[in-house]
Amino acid sequence: MKEYDVFIAGGAIAGPVAAKFCAKQNLKTLLIEKDKVPREKPCSGIQFPYFEKIIGDAIPASRLCNNALSKVEMRFPNGKMISSNFPMLNFMRDTFDEWLCILAQDYGAEFRDGCRFKDFEETDDGIIVHLETEKSTETIKTKYIIDATGMRPVIRRKLRKDNGFKKGSTGAALNYYFTADGNLEPDKLYQFWNIDYNNMMFAWVYNKTLNDGKDYWVVGTGYDKDVIMRLDSFFEHIKELYQLRNVIIVKKEGYSSSMTFEDEERIWLGEKNFLMAGDAAGLIDLTRGVGMDAAALSGRLAAKAIGTAEESGKPVIDVYSRLMKHLVKQTRKNQQTGILSFASNEELQDYLDKGLIKMGLNMTLQSVLNKVRSAERQVMMP
Repeated sequence: MKEYDVFIAGGAIAGPVAAKFCAKQNLKTLLIEKDKVPREKPCSGIQFPYFEKIIGDAIPASRLCNNALSKVEMRFPNGKMISSNFPMLNFMRDTFDEWLCILAQDYGAEFRDGCRFKDFEETDDGIIVHLETEKSTETIKTKYIIDATGMRPVIRRKLRKDNGFKKGSTGAALNYYFTADGNLEPDKLYQFWNIDYNNMMFAWVYNKTLNDGKDYWVVGTGYDKDVIMRLDSFFEHIKELYQLRNVIIVKKEGYSSSMTFEDEERIWLGEKNFLMAGDAAGLIDLTRGVGMDAAALSGRLAAKAIGTAEESGKPVIDVYSRLMKHLVKQTRKNQQTGILSFASNEELQDYLDKGLIKMGLNMTLQSVLNKVRSAERQVMMP
């Protein structure tokens, strides 16, 4: 039986970042991913520049899309629009997540893809973990476990079977990749704040590079029900607004979640020597519209918590909870004011009218402050 200091399930963002920083502390670390890497991952793939600071390495140009996003266009329920310059990182999650897993290995972590977590047993001298591949099964022993398995977290659900989830889907997101002639600008992220199209955050349009090396537009939205109907309606609006012609859809992708977004107990960091990171911790922030930065930061802080616990002898969950205090507070605050809480576009517009200037000023301030803050004290935007 192989023995490790840290076992991490999930090869998306939180898992590889945690593995990198665990290995950097000379902790014997095993990272697994149930699918073969690179694997398709429906996601915006849009981040802010401070994301690289959290990861601790610059993203290679080969892992970014051809078109850099440098502008945001926001459209509101009352028809008004604002546009501003705002630099962003733009990547596809399959090639980006693959790079993160390679990066973790470069720092000394062991990585296995096509490897699935099956179960665990707690013993007096460690945690026994049962793994499975297509061809074999294996048992390992570890002192710490980090669950970074996303919106349907397998380890969390074994530890805590009730809170934060329900049977079936609580919501879904759907993307169409397409080619077209028209008035869309490839360096711009289009956001449509409108409950008719998306009752979770905003509907979107932007430019991405697929594995064939070619650039395509992606139009997408999220809804707690009838997401296909909502996206089709939004797409027709986009075609008319930007005078799109010769439209050809080349790919469709989507995902659903069973996490209850309104549940106050959705955010859970773990217990004993089990730490939750990223979406598995419930750090889904629909108000912000991004979660990869929170996932990366939680992975980094989970690794720091383990290193600190090893040195100090303090319970690791206590250390992790302290390190995560600000991020959890911000996520809970946004959870309480999410779009799901608005019954109409009139309510949403009133909220935006009151908060947009404040949000813009705060983003500008935090962007400046993040440049001088340490990587572990970055404040998520917006």
